[in-house]
Amino acid sequence: MKKTVLLISILLIAWSAMAQDPQVQKPQKKSKQKFYIQLGLGGGVSTAASFDMLYKYSGDGGDSKISVVPVGLGNGFNGSLAAGYWFCKYIAVELSVSEFLGMSTKGDSVVHLIGATEATAKVRGGLLSITPAIVISAGLQKVNPYARFGLLIGVLPYMISKYSSENATTNPPMSTVINNQYYGGIALGYVAAGGVKFNVSSLLSFFAELQFTHSTWSPSHSEIVKYSVNGEDRLSEMTTWQKQADFVMEKNVNGTVDMSKPRQELRQTYPFSTASINIGITFKL
Repeated sequence: MKKTVLLISILLIAWSAMAQDPQVQKPQKKSKQKFYIQLGLGGGVSTAASFDMLYKYSGDGGDSKISVVPVGLGNGFNGSLAAGYWFCKYIAVELSVSEFLGMSTKGDSVVHLIGATEATAKVRGGLLSITPAIVISAGLQKVNPYARFGLLIGVLPYMISKYSSENATTNPPMSTVINNQYYGGIALGYVAAGGVKFNVSSLLSFFAELQFTHSTWSPSHSEIVKYSVNGEDRLSEMTTWQKQADFVMEKNVNGTVDMSKPRQELRQTYPFSTASINIGITFKL
């Protein structure tokens, strides 16, 4: 009897020690990854345009016509890098940095109407933006729909216009190239996207989405960065007043012109609006 009691006591002590030893406890199920990093690429078309920048000339003689060419700065391609955190499987916060590279829109210049010059102009834009956003997910395991809404802050917007002309009526014929860059200011707007994530493992997923962005921008300055005549650089011959402009809400139309300072022009607003299809990869941390 004493041997039986002693054996039972030893077994109870051993079981108690094993239960308290963390190395022999059953492993707990690994919790879902909360942080993630996401890379994306996409391309889209503009959903808003300006109508006072480029024109198109057609016809000849007494049947000449001039028409407006809509200029949408949202035609182009984008790449993005984002980091986010899931509060739960349904809601996350995200911060992304995106670079948009616009494609050129081509038109004619109104000086083409006089018949002495063949002139073309091209306009394109670009934007580096930061977007804090909220992500809402369905919380499914394999194929997971989601929506994202955010505030777009364009920190480095720019626009480049390229003008070229050929005049065969002069002796000798003259060709001119002028490139003007617009910059400064901040573009503000919003981002709305809806898509699907395909979870291939606990650490990796792919996504495809339809994204809409809308923002407006008013440049603060412009500067001619290239001026050539018949292939010869003439930029150094231009004054500061001819090369540079400051865009203001109000300007003085009287007074003398100081050619050593930028001229003043009234402020204008341009849209950076795009409907794009994006694809990418998500790494869960």
